[in-house]
Amino acid sequence: MSICALPVIAGLAIAPLGLGGYELSVLMTILFYVILTLGLDLVTGYCGQFSFATGAFYGIGAYTAAIMSRDLGTSIWWHLPAGALVAGSFGLLLGIPALRLTGHFLAIVTIAFQTIMYLAISQWTSFTGGQVGLHVESAGKLAVFGTTLFELGSLRSYYWLTLGVTTVCVLAAWRLVNSRLGKEWVAIRDDETLASAIGLNTTRGKLTAFVAYAALAGIAGVLTAHSLRGVTPDDFTIWISATVVAMMMLGGRGTFIGPIIGAVVLAIVPEFLGRYAEYKMLIYGTILVIGMTLVPEGVIGRLRRSASR
Repeated sequence: MSICALPVIAGLAIAPLGLGGYELSVLMTILFYVILTLGLDLVTGYCGQFSFATGAFYGIGAYTAAIMSRDLGTSIWWHLPAGALVAGSFGLLLGIPALRLTGHFLAIVTIAFQTIMYLAISQWTSFTGGQVGLHVESAGKLAVFGTTLFELGSLRSYYWLTLGVTTVCVLAAWRLVNSRLGKEWVAIRDDETLASAIGLNTTRGKLTAFVAYAALAGIAGVLTAHSLRGVTPDDFTIWISATVVAMMMLGGRGTFIGPIIGAVVLAIVPEFLGRYAEYKMLIYGTILVIGMTLVPEGVIGRLRRSASR
């Protein structure tokens, strides 16, 4: 990643020293959305596979943490890899239809998957708690040979953990899009038939994109579950998926930095709406329609095109 990101990370790291609880909560929400939007950008922006299932994978990660906390008494240090693994496994299953479907047909399948997952977690009361949801125990402490290295006992510590995990996720996504696999994703997005003709394994490419996308969403779900100290089905509806799509499109899909900017902007917008915050989805939709009409390539895409001229 560009060295210019280091001052941003350093600024975010020292932010808790001068901010209150409300501001920290907003920053954490932004970080959650950064992970979600980057994940969606991998599968849609780079691989060209449309998905409206972000909320489902987000919820899978969160409920993995909640159920493990309830049944096994484990901490967040176990939940993070488990959430990524379980959500990634569901991403692999959802990626199978992507081998035959494209465009709006694939989008419909992902919407159906989102709906099925919401019904499952809201109706399977004995396992997920139904509409009441589940409580998540404190994240606990990280100890090695009996020595505590890090204990999550305050909002600041949760924030620093979230920032650290988000930084790792951003670095991992950066490495993926700049690797050989990332180049294969772009080739599949631009012309799948040609990519297959020159010997690229398009099946592997699309499946790995869905797995990476789902795993990142699962990680964000684990962080959110511990941040809120609980989960409910209404936290992971299709509106989450629509919001993340709006964030990605606003910033510019397939530009890497664009979805991050879109996540920051649209996550902050409700904080300035006051009593009109309940209309945020209408506002997001309006922004998306206007943006797709006037700037279909997103803000960053338009800036790059202008710069190349």
